[in-house]
Amino acid sequence: MSDRTGLSRSDRNRNARLARLRQLLPPENAIVAIDLADTKQAAVVTDHDSRVIARRRVTAGAWELGELLDWSMMVAKAAGFASVTVACEPTGHRWRVPDQLAAGWGLALVCVQPLLVYRAREGEDLTFDKSDPKDAVIIARLAWSRSARPRTAWASPWNWASASGTVVGPAAGGCRSCSA
Repeated sequence: MSDRTGLSRSDRNRNARLARLRQLLPPENAIVAIDLADTKQAAVVTDHDSRVIARRRVTAGAWELGELLDWSMMVAKAAGFASVTVACEPTGHRWRVPDQLAAGWGLALVCVQPLLVYRAREGEDLTFDKSDPKDAVIIARLAWSRSARPRTAWASPWNWASASGTVVGPAAGGCRSCSA
C-alpha cells in the first residue's frame, strides 16, 4: 500500500513557498509599496484588494525612509490594520536599505521582479507610460497576487540570477567581484 499524496516535489515546494509568502503578507497587514529612485520615492499604502489607503512622495534617499515607514504604519493602524508589509522592486543597490530598515522595525519585506512590474504596467493601461505612483500601486498588487519573493530569497546575488535562469558566480567559474 502506498502513502503517496499524488503531489510532486515541485508541488510541495510551491506550496511551502506560498505558505511562507502568506506568513509575510497576512490579511491583517496593509501593504506599503515603495517605488525606489535616486532622490524621489513614491509610496502607497494599500489593502489586499489594491485599494489605495494613502499615497506619499518623499524627496529623500533610500537610506532616509525611516520616516516614511513610520508614516505608513500610522496610516495602516488608523485604517484598522495591525501592521504593514513592505514591498519594492529589487533594482540596483537601493532595495537593500529598505530591507535593513524593515528588518530593524520588525517588518516583513517582499520583492517583486522588475520585469513583472513592466509587464503589469503594459497590461493595465496598454501603454509604456512609467510613473512612480502608478508603479507603486502595481508593486502592491503584484505583492499580494503571489508574484513576490521573500527578502531571504534574494539575500545572495547568485539567488536572483539563478531564479532568472542566468548562470553566474561560482557555477560559471566565479567573477572579479567574488572574494573566494
